[in-house]
This record gives sequence, C-alpha cells and structure tokens, in this order.
Amino acid sequence: MTDTLAALIAEAPGLARASHLGAARVPVLPAFADVLPERGLRPGSMVSVGGVGATSLALGLVAEASKTSWTACVGLPELGLAAGEELGVDLDRVVVVPDPKDQWADVLAALVDAFDVVLCRPPAVRIARKLSGRVRERDAVVVAIGQWPDSDIRLEGGASSWSGIGDGHGHLAARTLDVVVTGRRAAARPTRATLWLPDVEGEIRVVNDATVTRLVHTG
Repeated sequence: MTDTLAALIAEAPGLARASHLGAARVPVLPAFADVLPERGLRPGSMVSVGGVGATSLALGLVAEASKTSWTACVGLPELGLAAGEELGVDLDRVVVVPDPKDQWADVLAALVDAFDVVLCRPPAVRIARKLSGRVRERDAVVVAIGQWPDSDIRLEGGASSWSGIGDGHGHLAARTLDVVVTGRRAAARPTRATLWLPDVEGEIRVVNDATVTRLVHTG
C-alpha cells in the first residue's frame, strides 16, 4: 500500500466494513432495487457500468450504500463529486484516491480489504482478473465505470432524453435513461427499465409510465 493511500484510510474516522456485520446485500436506491435481480448488490461481486450516462448510473448505484458504508473512489479524476452528492452520495463517507498509475494491483487490493464499496475505472484485464478472487473473499463490491472482466452484473445506459429547455431558454432539469441490466446467475435474464436520472426534484426513480421488463434470455 502506498503512503498516500495509507494516510487516506487513516483519515477516515471509524472506518469499518459493514460486511463484517453480516449484511446479506449492499443496499441500493429503490429504483435500482426494482431492476437488480436480488434488489441489492451482493457482497463479493463485480459490477460494470457502461453506455450513456455511465458515471451518473454508477454514482446513483452506490448512493444508498454510501449512507451506511465507507466508499472509495479510485482512478477517476474526472468524477464530479458535486454531481454525486446531488444524486444522493454521502460525501462525508467517501474517500478519493488519486490515480495509482503503475500501482493498480496494490492500491485496489488495499481498498478491497478496507472498504465495502469501491468505485473505479477498470484496470488492465490481468489485474482485474487477479483481484476478482480477492473481491469475493473480502465481500467487497467493485463498481467499475467501464468493463470489468467476468462481471457479475452489467448496467448499460441507452436512449437518453433531457427536459427543461424551452424555446431558446431554460436549463436542463431532468433526464430519462433507458437501462438494461444483465449478468450471471440471477442476472442471466436481462432486465430493462426507464429511469429518471434524475427527475426535476433530483431523485432517481423508475419513470411512472414505464415498467420493469424481464427480457427473454437468448444465450
């Protein structure tokens, strides 16, 4: 572990893994519970988030967990924490780690050992595959903005529509986003839904006139 990372972890008062308390699932906002096969994130799993709105999807996905568990963000210098706060992320329980560059394996291993939730961009394939076993052993949840090899769950953002702009005036106030959830085991049957990400009040929820659809698995 690098000295910088050790200092960041040390500065997190009361850092403790909620998974040690035996939680069956890492909690998510109701909108994500509606589309995830187990209504939460299973400890010891890898989640890939991609497509349109991937960063917002990932932040929304970890928002509920950040209220009770420490969350680490690593290798995401472009991440907008203010936007994350607007989506419900508790910044008081978030530790941001600078880009580890050539120390990905050591840094991610240390974060997986110390945090319940790790938000990151995926490292090289060989490093990700090496760390997958450690994630499962430590009951952490890794949410990668991009493709983590052999992910347990994959969220893909599709068609997106913003509202709030009038005839040459106004501001972006709300967005709908089509989301497809696929994966392994319980997630093998794809699920599709349209989410407000966010609505005009800043909330994430399933669009009222949309339904969560379990799609026929074709392979």
